Amino acid sequence: MNQFLNYLVPGIADGSVYALAALGLVLTYKTSGVFNFAHGALAATAAYVFYEGYVEQDWPWPVAFLLSLLLVGVIGGLLLERMASLLSSAPTVTTVVATVGLLVLLQSLMTAIYGAADKKSGDFLPTGGPTVGDVRISYGDMMVTGFCLAAAAGLFVFFDRTRMGKAMTAVVDDPNLLSLQKGNPSVVRRLSWVLGACFASTSGMLLAPKLGVSVNVLVLIVIAAYGAAAVGLFQNLPLTVGGAFVIGILVNYFPSQAQKTDSLFLQSLPRNIPFLVLLLVFLFVPARKLTERGVRNARRFKPPRQFSPPVTRGGMAALALLLIAVPHVVTDTDVTVYSGFLAYAIIFLSLGMLLYMSGMISLCHLGFAALGATTSGKLMTLGFFGWLPLIGDKTVSWPVAILIGGLVAVPFGAIVAIPAIRLAGIYVAVATFGFGILLQQAFYLAPVMFDNGALVQHPRPGTEFSVPGTSKRFEPVEGTTAGLFGIDFNNEKNYYYLALTVFFLMAAIVLIIRRSRLGALLRAMSDSGVALEAHGANTNVMRVAVFCLSAFMAGVGGGVLAGVTQSASGSPGGVFDYTTSLVFVAILGFCGRRPIVSPLLAAFAFAVVKIYPPFDSPTMIDYRGVIFGALAIFVAIAPALNLGRFLGPRGKERDGEDSGTGSTQWRERIDITPGQPITVRTDADLALVGGKERSS
Repeated sequence: MNQFLNYLVPGIADGSVYALAALGLVLTYKTSGVFNFAHGALAATAAYVFYEGYVEQDWPWPVAFLLSLLLVGVIGGLLLERMASLLSSAPTVTTVVATVGLLVLLQSLMTAIYGAADKKSGDFLPTGGPTVGDVRISYGDMMVTGFCLAAAAGLFVFFDRTRMGKAMTAVVDDPNLLSLQKGNPSVVRRLSWVLGACFASTSGMLLAPKLGVSVNVLVLIVIAAYGAAAVGLFQNLPLTVGGAFVIGILVNYFPSQAQKTDSLFLQSLPRNIPFLVLLLVFLFVPARKLTERGVRNARRFKPPRQFSPPVTRGGMAALALLLIAVPHVVTDTDVTVYSGFLAYAIIFLSLGMLLYMSGMISLCHLGFAALGATTSGKLMTLGFFGWLPLIGDKTVSWPVAILIGGLVAVPFGAIVAIPAIRLAGIYVAVATFGFGILLQQAFYLAPVMFDNGALVQHPRPGTEFSVPGTSKRFEPVEGTTAGLFGIDFNNEKNYYYLALTVFFLMAAIVLIIRRSRLGALLRAMSDSGVALEAHGANTNVMRVAVFCLSAFMAGVGGGVLAGVTQSASGSPGGVFDYTTSLVFVAILGFCGRRPIVSPLLAAFAFAVVKIYPPFDSPTMIDYRGVIFGALAIFVAIAPALNLGRFLGPRGKERDGEDSGTGSTQWRERIDITPGQPITVRTDADLALVGGKERSS
């Protein structure tokens, strides 16, 4: 009994904080249809504000607590409501760009002000309490648990019994209809966002004494509340609280069992229980129970105008010449940065194909890149024997290793595609985000990947390398791993052109698919998967195919990227960190929809801009993320503010576009000529009949 209490008591205490964070997330999504990826950043910001008042200014903790709740919960909630109302009919990718921009803005702002080191706020709730057996139950934990249960019960009664609660549920689907019933949609939305932000703020302040005031730790812990929200299907408050308590108990119990093994991979699984629960919900819960909320799913105000601008031969030739000339224009010390730029461009190519050709979204693309980097690196240094036993110990040449690295990412792409088959829109984004976190928290530690975060060597063709843990050293030999066409790719310009060659190959794949029948089918699926299925097409096969192809390209890009520094690391905050996948979507979101140019612009903004003035100054380095986050939010909400005329053709193009929201309306083009049959063309029709029109 005592042993059970050892896990039950802290599990319920942790579950209470998870529940508070999950309740805020469910409340805002249930009443607005906007999934707030910055929910954890709100909690971290509230913890820093509380730390400033309680520790730095030496105020009484109730004063610091109420001030943080006012600034982050009330004022922050009101600002978030305004942003959410502008995004209510926006496509999924736009809401992701805006909320991810807010996440990056708050993370960077807190780091710039308080530094990267953890802060200690100290316990402010009573730590004493009765002892049951060998377990002390603190009064502070009792207070938190009681507050959590009371809040959940109060919200349940509020939604079920009060007119305002029912109005909160109704406003998400049709605010105009609510206004006809003498309800004020703006007031309803403001109240829901203020309550949701207050729950997030409270969870952050309650977690700070246990975990320390650290923006990265608090964001990750609050993200773990996504698992509890998934148990409640992002709508049911009692199930959300119950799921939070179960997750809290499991997170406290399983580490004691995992410590019995020497495997770091198995030891990491208990702390990833929330993300495992999240993925299991998306894999096995019936799709009809996970329907998207929001006015965007009730009606479609504007049809999409164009999926991506046309690609001209002259433009492609000019772009190719510009890329070829780069090493002769920039300084020798900057060539390495441009090699990384090409590697990132390959990853952006794969993400752009997924976003704008098929209308699906992925928030785990750097995970695919990490799979490609570690696989190709180990094949070149350890051979098949060191990477997969009982196959052989011969090392693999660079091109073959890069190719195999991309292929290894394919089955993971197929696994990630399962939620895309069953669900749509924001749930796919959340599922891929959870997969990316699970991949980093658990699988990065597996021996076949980074193995406890150690560097994986990734030699270039024509360079010497040593085998980790041995005295073996390989010399460049033409035709083996260390040699390719007799060229020394240790030279930065030579490696740039090698990366450029791979980029051209990946770009050719994108263009070929874009101009093929498969590309037409993917664009039709992005416009309306239901309409395409009505024509007899198998959209499930297409979703899996495009996810697998995208994962393959990202894996290849990861191998090229690791070759820039000749190593790869899975350390938190590094190149392959899960948060970078979020940033990738946000950057690509405001770089346009062109299949080749937009990925290059995104890669340039991510990897190259920071080395030039004024972005290389110390002040800009500290606040670079703040500027990026503000820009991402502005670009996302600009169409709703009617700013398209200021943004030019690309801004107008985004105004009213829809990308994978699951709408069932087709995009039609009707040609009417007096005395002639009316010609109606839809994307689904053109795809299925090979591009020919039909007349009626």
